[in-house]
Amino acid sequence: MSDLPDVACPECGQLHRYRPIAAGKTAYCTFCGETLYRNRPNMVDAVMALTLAGLILFALTNLFPLLGLRAQGQEQEMHLFGASVAFWNQEYRLVAVLNVLNIIVFPLFELLALLVVTLTIRNRWESSFAIFLYRWMREIKPWGMLEIFMLGVLVSVVKLGDVATLIIGTSLWSFAGLIFTMAAASAMLDPFTVWRELDKTRKVKPHEQRI
Repeated sequence: MSDLPDVACPECGQLHRYRPIAAGKTAYCTFCGETLYRNRPNMVDAVMALTLAGLILFALTNLFPLLGLRAQGQEQEMHLFGASVAFWNQEYRLVAVLNVLNIIVFPLFELLALLVVTLTIRNRWESSFAIFLYRWMREIKPWGMLEIFMLGVLVSVVKLGDVATLIIGTSLWSFAGLIFTMAAASAMLDPFTVWRELDKTRKVKPHEQRI
């Protein structure tokens, strides 16, 4: 099992020998100054708490209306998934599918993957599955576009405010909280520390054993 003796700079690729650092400190690349890794006390517990909060907010966001529109005596509510349904019904099938993936499937996958990863590290479980999830989470993460969708919602609120009465749904507040908690979890998590902790409990396959 590897003890990760070298750390590659994510910016320039310069290799550094791993050295433990004090709590709250950060190791930087000696060549370009990019952050290599951090020692954040209670990182796993903090990320797990944010992930659980994110899952609760994700459920609330999808259960309650996002916005309501009242005009000419009629009122219509829109849920998060309802936006994709509206695109689908208007023959924008590709947009509808991308919308579901970017604002529902990928963020949910990220939250569940983070939960599995943090539980695996915290409880010292065998980590092969967690490594698989974390690798895919990092690949998929750029496609989660909650912030872009929220920006579109805010633009719509401004534009429609003059022609109809807008009703802010419970889901809009939980959606804003979801964006904040996911951003906080991402900022708190140190990838190098995660890989190092997962590698400690990874089951080494026979062909991977060192001779």
